[in-house]
Amino acid sequence: MFQDEEKNIYAFFNDAKKAYEECYKEAEVYGTPLPHELIVKNFGERKLRDYPREHPHFYNWLNKTFAQKLNDYFRNEDLKEFLCALLPHFGVKPDKASANGVLTAGVSYFLYGGYSPKKAQRFANSLKEFIEKNNGKVLVRHKVDKILTENRNVKGVKVRDKIFRSPVVVSNANAKTTFWELVSENDLDKEFVDYIKDLKMAPSCFMVSLGVDMELSDLPTTIHNLDENYALIISSNTDPTLAPEGKASIMLLTDANYRDFPERGTKEYLQNKNKLAEILIKKAEKIIPDLSSHIIVQDIATPKTFERYTFMPEGALYAFDQSIGVKRPYFKTPIKGLYLAGASTFPGGGIEAVVISGMICANDICNWKVKVL
Repeated sequence: MFQDEEKNIYAFFNDAKKAYEECYKEAEVYGTPLPHELIVKNFGERKLRDYPREHPHFYNWLNKTFAQKLNDYFRNEDLKEFLCALLPHFGVKPDKASANGVLTAGVSYFLYGGYSPKKAQRFANSLKEFIEKNNGKVLVRHKVDKILTENRNVKGVKVRDKIFRSPVVVSNANAKTTFWELVSENDLDKEFVDYIKDLKMAPSCFMVSLGVDMELSDLPTTIHNLDENYALIISSNTDPTLAPEGKASIMLLTDANYRDFPERGTKEYLQNKNKLAEILIKKAEKIIPDLSSHIIVQDIATPKTFERYTFMPEGALYAFDQSIGVKRPYFKTPIKGLYLAGASTFPGGGIEAVVISGMICANDICNWKVKVL
């Protein structure tokens, strides 16, 4: 499609591959890339000073937007737009997105592919099994009502009338939820509270899930329609167990603003989401003709649905805005023993990113016992 840019395409992806490998250069020590503060803590200030020299390709991505990085290599605007097709996985426009964030959350898919476990629940189950194998307990239906503190030291959590005491608490709830609802503002400086309040949430989406009596295995698993701004994902083409033989499981996704939807349960809310679902299905019929007449099962999710099930404010997909320059909360909080993990903190949203945040948190709680380079 872009033969006039052939040499530039090879050069771009060669650069991206080297940058990605450099990003994970120190991962062999602690299992994860580290933010600058932890590079200094674990490898010393000299390591940070040498970082640009030891990571020349990644350092170049680190200080640019994705749009700037594309402009370094390409002239063809259609090619640039094409290479932004996976940007919804990052939630920011190319001129606002950090190039290094897009590298790990999008461009790396072109290099290595994207992976998911068969049956998404297996991911959570595997974590549960590991915890239990190591004499831990996983308590479901135990939503924390309060994080208990004393003199800015964490003391445990309260769940209804139960109290679980601990000198360490890790919250993977969104930072706004953690500091607005679970911790008393009296334990926090006003400057810190204002900083958390001012953080802008990442975008959400509108999703229609369909079960259809159609054989769609000849279509690609994922289709991004850049012109009409939606994605069509045939999940059963990746994992056939998600639909009976001869049938298919489909997801339709598009951008959505939390404030465009009335309160859940109201007549206006139901009308709004049903109308939007019809529009999205009609668009998809240009790819899958007569789709609407083959629907067996349909479920619709708005930003308010995501908020309800994940407790993420505004149903944000990636917690806070992932634009370049936005400073996410540090994983150590002003309250001793209270840690953050998840999309609120470094390195951001997405399964790989939140796993990295958890590994950093665990390493710190265990005093970074691995030998340094």
